[in-house]
Amino acid sequence: MLELFKLNYNKKTENKKIKSRTSNKKQDKHNPSTIREWNNSIYVYNKNAINLIPQSTVLAIKLIKSYFNLYNYRLEREIRANRLLLRLRRLSSHKIYVSNGEFKHTNDKVIITLYIYNRQKFNFDKKLIKSFYSYWFNQDLLIKKWDSLFKRRKFIENRALDKLNTKKYLLIHTLKSQNYKNLSKYLTIFYKKLLKKSLDKFFLYRCNQQLITINEYKFNYNFLQFLKKYLEKIYNKNVEFNLVNLKHFFLNSDILSESIILKIRKNRRKILKFLNTLKRKVKVRNKKNYFYQPIINNKSLEELVLRDIKYKHITGFRIEASGRLTRRYTASRSIYKLRYKGNLLNIDSSYKGLSSLLLRNNNKPNLQFTKLNSKTRIGSFGIKGWVSGN
Repeated sequence: MLELFKLNYNKKTENKKIKSRTSNKKQDKHNPSTIREWNNSIYVYNKNAINLIPQSTVLAIKLIKSYFNLYNYRLEREIRANRLLLRLRRLSSHKIYVSNGEFKHTNDKVIITLYIYNRQKFNFDKKLIKSFYSYWFNQDLLIKKWDSLFKRRKFIENRALDKLNTKKYLLIHTLKSQNYKNLSKYLTIFYKKLLKKSLDKFFLYRCNQQLITINEYKFNYNFLQFLKKYLEKIYNKNVEFNLVNLKHFFLNSDILSESIILKIRKNRRKILKFLNTLKRKVKVRNKKNYFYQPIINNKSLEELVLRDIKYKHITGFRIEASGRLTRRYTASRSIYKLRYKGNLLNIDSSYKGLSSLLLRNNNKPNLQFTKLNSKTRIGSFGIKGWVSGN
């Protein structure tokens, strides 16, 4: 009897273990990459090479950001009416934002992944649509309007001539010739001004198109080779780039915090306005859509990969600004401001009840953290930014 009891007991426990294992296999645990934990993942035989990596990463990031912030002085001087100072150029948001790089080292190669938000190209395209295309469209309407008025006046005068008597013909003929002379002078002056304005606009249009092409060439492989040569001299290895173009600036915490820190440095008195506008611009996914998984009928490879990617939606952000940010020019005390939207919780562990890993220093795998420092005329201040994803 005891042996039979032991056999039944072992079968029940084994069935429970099998059920528990099969239930957990439906959603596997997400293991984040080592680059998310450390900015540099290193695999080398020579341990002395590790000592130089922190200094080389700082130099590499400075080189990469300076390359993407290059500009053509001649073309921008022709577009702008007033000369832009170098200090204001560094503080302007009209630039290509580049995140801090993620470096993967091997014995013979370094793979650098960069997240880029091209605000400059967006501004150039907006300017072309707003000013130039609308200008040409309005000028065509204006010319059509003048032509229609001229034809209508000519038709009325010809109709009046037919109705009038032969005695009044000479008087009307003289009045008609005077009106035509005045009208022709007015039209010549009008068309001269229109041609001058249209030529100036066309010249600016060509300059803007050239600036757009320069912006696009920065991402071309032929021009990235010059940057690659300098980076290979720093690392003494081959260098490969992985450039990820972001559609929105709030998808990366480095770009989010850099965009707000430039605005505060330019004018610290409008800090509340900047933080509130930032809160409105950031689009956060609702809680209802956390458990929603779209059903795909025609399962292509691209759709399957996009469905299985983790942390592709923004669930919340938090930004803190503290330091010498008073309105007056005397830094009597420090100020602390906070804005947040959504939440920073890990949805797998908090809502779905799944186990999730922790990164270095008890950081969550769904969070991205950035800390930046800057200074104004009255003192220094710092910004901390968090972005969570699902």
